[in-house]
Amino acid sequence: MIRVLADSAHDVALITEAIGGPAQVVNGAIQLAGDDAHVECVVLGCRSPVPPGRLELVRALEREVSGAPIIFVTDPTPDAARWLGESGVSEIVWFDDVQTVLRPRIEAMCRRAVLFGLAAEIERLTLPPALRSALAYSLRTATDRPVRNVTELADVLRRSPVTLSQEFRSSAAGNATLSQFLGALVILRAHQLRTSGLSWEVVSQRLGFTRPTLHHKSKKWPRRTLKQLARTPRQQLLAKFASDHMQPLLNGATP
Repeated sequence: MIRVLADSAHDVALITEAIGGPAQVVNGAIQLAGDDAHVECVVLGCRSPVPPGRLELVRALEREVSGAPIIFVTDPTPDAARWLGESGVSEIVWFDDVQTVLRPRIEAMCRRAVLFGLAAEIERLTLPPALRSALAYSLRTATDRPVRNVTELADVLRRSPVTLSQEFRSSAAGNATLSQFLGALVILRAHQLRTSGLSWEVVSQRLGFTRPTLHHKSKKWPRRTLKQLARTPRQQLLAKFASDHMQPLLNGATP
């Protein structure tokens, strides 16, 4: 869920229209991180000059929303850029650009936040160093152009594909493989692109896989046709990835 807080009803309307999808407008700071609902992103709208207390609010939100990106919508002033360095703000969007810029920024930040968070989790595990680097790299790369296969991953990191595959099997509980892990990341990115409004043809071109290949990968994981995949909620797919591909690593390694 995207949560929105702004200083006026007019600015709330501007932001929610720019989001163009489900968003929960809240009336106070405490509701931004309140209850147990999953918060994907927080959008905080504030006209210049920024009132006292907003910096403290953002820092409090950073602690409460479990790594969800915080996007600050404001007016272009010399002081505004300092927010990126002095607070937990992930991105700044000007009110003048909100209609064209906000939604793409939210989509980019949301997909990065989840996979970057998983990469950080991998880096805290006692896995073989080369495998740990390879998995973290593949998770971060999957926010844009996923690694195609084990050979490509090994080439980028100048490692042996056989060694990486063997280390993965040894480190992961169960029958999980590195190839399956990378294939699932391709499907996660394909799903994100498709649900953003792109056709499967454009998604295929963007990722460098034919549509039949994507269909084949989706039938392997999460065992859905492309049509079924497109109807799968994002959070459900991410939860399945965590269960099927992250959990074996967490079970087989010690934080």
